[in-house]
Amino acid sequence: MSSSSSAINLDKLNLLTSTPDCEPVDLKKDHEYNKTNGENIQNSEIISEAEAQELRRLEAKVERGLRAFWEIGQALRQIQDQRLYRQHYKNFEEYCINRWEMSRRSAYQLMEAASVYENVRHGAQILPANERQARPLTVLPPEKQREAWNKAVSTAPSGKVTSIHVAQVAKEYQQGNVVTKSRKNKTPNLQQSTNNSKPSDERSCWNCLHCSKEFVDDPHSFYCYQLGKLSFIEKDGNQRAQSCKFWTHRQAELDEINQSRPTSQESFTLTLQLPAYLQPLIQDAAKESGLVVVDWVTNILKAAVLKSEESRNTQIHQEIIDIQVSEIA
Repeated sequence: MSSSSSAINLDKLNLLTSTPDCEPVDLKKDHEYNKTNGENIQNSEIISEAEAQELRRLEAKVERGLRAFWEIGQALRQIQDQRLYRQHYKNFEEYCINRWEMSRRSAYQLMEAASVYENVRHGAQILPANERQARPLTVLPPEKQREAWNKAVSTAPSGKVTSIHVAQVAKEYQQGNVVTKSRKNKTPNLQQSTNNSKPSDERSCWNCLHCSKEFVDDPHSFYCYQLGKLSFIEKDGNQRAQSCKFWTHRQAELDEINQSRPTSQESFTLTLQLPAYLQPLIQDAAKESGLVVVDWVTNILKAAVLKSEESRNTQIHQEIIDIQVSEIA
């Protein structure tokens, strides 16, 4: 297949390997700080002008690489939305795997991180330095993403923002344990129980156990592991949660989770221990079919059982025919 089917810069996509957490500050400032700090170290070695120039060139490349996830995510989003892959590939997943050797899951992580970056960059002086720092914020609605990022920056230990610290702050916002200025003096107790008795304004698809954290192919929809693919246009996540019988807080206990899964027909429990790498593949396949994971797996098992039964019946029928023929002979 022609490599010209995509407008993405290949050099940028080659930077998709995970980058270590680093401080998302102005690299020029950081360089000046390190230079000053280095002068105070005994036995420091002075580099030549040519080496200093090479250092600046390489640091500029590092900076571009760290920021590239935003451009890559935006480019992938446009390719998906406009279906620019359709001349050579059947779907977006096939395009990602064959064109870039990238899983569908990785592509969506980059697109989600790019959306977060685009959302928080307005009014923020310090921005996520890599995809890992932006990823924890994808579980929050846009307005909370900005608040959480600003708090992560302002409360970062020693001024160093890491993905772990961002994840901790995002978890606080996700659980509703962050006090806003307007509520600080009005809400004495923020430790609320994580069950269906939460106040109605706490119920949302975004803090529900069954809501997938990944985007689906349709940018106007999201995926629920109980109800399948749902549309933002018909109802947003907050509206749906108010009347949803499956809503369960992400931090719910096991008994409560089991109670939120009523069965509509007679069934039995089958426990399977599958390799961990199959989980995202099964979830993606269920999403593609518009089914919840349980229904998708049920259909697969049912089809396999029926095929086996059909094969067995065919074999029995053939054996009967062979017996009848031998008796006639």
